[in-house]
Amino acid sequence: MNVRREPPGECAEVTSLVTVVLAPHYDDEVLGCGGLVAHLARGGTRVHVVFLTDGSGGVEEVGDRDAYAARRRAESVEAIRALGVSSSEHLALPDGSLLSSLDRLRSSLERVLLNERPDLLLLPSPLELTGDHRAAFAALHRVLTGLRAGDALFDVTAELRVLAYEVNHAAHPDLLVDVSRERAVIESAMSHYRSQLERHGYLDAALGLRRWRCLTLGPQVELAEGYRSLRAADFRTRTLAQLTTELGGVPALDLVHEGPLVSIVVRTKDRPALLAEALGSIAASTYRRLEVVLVNDGGARPLPPDGFALPLVRVDLDSNRGRAAAANAGVAAARGNHVLFLDDDDLIAPEHVGALVTLASASGARVAYTDAAVGIYEADREQGWKARSRSLPYSRDFDPDLLLFDNYIPFHTVLVERSLYQEVGPFDETLEFFEDWDLLIRLSRLTRFQHLPAVTCEYRHFRGAAHALGELGEARVDFVTTKARVLEKHRGLHTSDAVARAVVTLRREGVAAAQEVEAQRARLHELERAFHLRNGELESVREESERRRSALVDHERDFERLHAEEATLRRGIDQQLEHLGRTYAEIERLNAMVAAITADRDRAEQTIEAMKATRAWRLAERWRRLRGPWGRGVGGAS
Repeated sequence: MNVRREPPGECAEVTSLVTVVLAPHYDDEVLGCGGLVAHLARGGTRVHVVFLTDGSGGVEEVGDRDAYAARRRAESVEAIRALGVSSSEHLALPDGSLLSSLDRLRSSLERVLLNERPDLLLLPSPLELTGDHRAAFAALHRVLTGLRAGDALFDVTAELRVLAYEVNHAAHPDLLVDVSRERAVIESAMSHYRSQLERHGYLDAALGLRRWRCLTLGPQVELAEGYRSLRAADFRTRTLAQLTTELGGVPALDLVHEGPLVSIVVRTKDRPALLAEALGSIAASTYRRLEVVLVNDGGARPLPPDGFALPLVRVDLDSNRGRAAAANAGVAAARGNHVLFLDDDDLIAPEHVGALVTLASASGARVAYTDAAVGIYEADREQGWKARSRSLPYSRDFDPDLLLFDNYIPFHTVLVERSLYQEVGPFDETLEFFEDWDLLIRLSRLTRFQHLPAVTCEYRHFRGAAHALGELGEARVDFVTTKARVLEKHRGLHTSDAVARAVVTLRREGVAAAQEVEAQRARLHELERAFHLRNGELESVREESERRRSALVDHERDFERLHAEEATLRRGIDQQLEHLGRTYAEIERLNAMVAAITADRDRAEQTIEAMKATRAWRLAERWRRLRGPWGRGVGGAS
């Protein structure tokens, strides 16, 4: 895994058959991943939400905590119903105190994973500001980090995908999901958490973060959720501090300044860049009762990094004397109660030394060891060496019989009580390599080793670079002959019982490995069946989509035809309106003429009335009546 700082430039499609959501608080399932949850639920995914705390408020000022917790729990029922969630459960751990309840939380998560068997798990990022959010991630790390082949949970989580979501701290996502269509569902689900909306503007903040996540996307995406994608192997091959750092965060580490002094012997020769990285990993250790014994095996005199704060003992050999001689010189110069080895091309996690000291102290063991992840690196022009893969090829509890025939303990995982070196004798300087295996065989005859099945350091292989063994150690021409020398040296320990026990162990593991292969094939077959089933569903969706697209084309054609008819009607209406306008104008002109005629008539009538009122008119009327029908007038000529 390499730290990715810039978000992706496109959205991804997330599919799942069974999804488990870890919500530390009531509403985290909406605020952190509500869009994806709604999208999955709508597509037929069975979604199971696990609420971790009791909702009593933690550090918030709350009057009646029982009533407050009951209200929030009731709100969650409506909220997840709005999201389309299938089922939920409530662990009811103390709100605000999950970091103090990691063991109980771990046990509950193991049960949930066994019962639900999810292929996808959503939980808060370890970069979150809230302690309960970080605790959820830490608890899952505890569940997954100790799993080994053969464990029931190992099989359950073999194909588990983990997506870390963000709520109150922007992370560094490597996966963006378009949730534009789910906005209404998110708002509806969050509206049921009225107890929270009364206190904080959570919904506005959640939508704002989703809008901000669209900065690297096209304008067609209005809301996006950001996630960091992980696999179960990422948890098994990294400590919590390493995983948090690689996700772009700063882990919260408690420093230990008391305890037995531990000497870390670092062997080096002319690899200053790698040495600086190795010493840097030691400097980051949480256990501070350390001294570093730096053994320079005949190379140029190395300088520690600037500001190196741990005590440093220098051992400069005048010539290259080999791995075993450098190791002997380091042990001779060490003053600690315990001795650790770290070659210049390997790394330890911040928790490495503290975990070993705690293990040795708690068990009383004189030799304790953890596990080492194997990292494969290739040259890169920009980054120097870039990690290409990381695996855990072996993690085995102490088996002294099997150790006689093969070494399963990387030497920098081992903490040895310094006095044992005096009892067991020095490293065999006649061996060019396998000197560590030879010493472990001798130590195994003196005491039992205590094993912690957790990765706390890294064994690095650099492709193309020089190593004692490296990624393809068996390709060395002297690999088999040197191994034969170690076997011959301890031939007296190869009793019939020891050989038989080793053979039985290897046979049992071979059978288990074969069964695991068959189980993997069965799981692959089931996944293929589920894939084909889902593919068939998708094909049905595609056919329905094509049908709807065809119907849409027909609708568009009808719309265009109706649009053309509408345009024709509009033109006719416009013409009718224009004609009607001219008619209205003519009517108005005629009305004006009628009004003028009426006015003239009225004036004429007034004139006549005025004339009738005159003396002349009255005389004329009288004259007209006198003339009558007999003539033109009285006394007129014949």
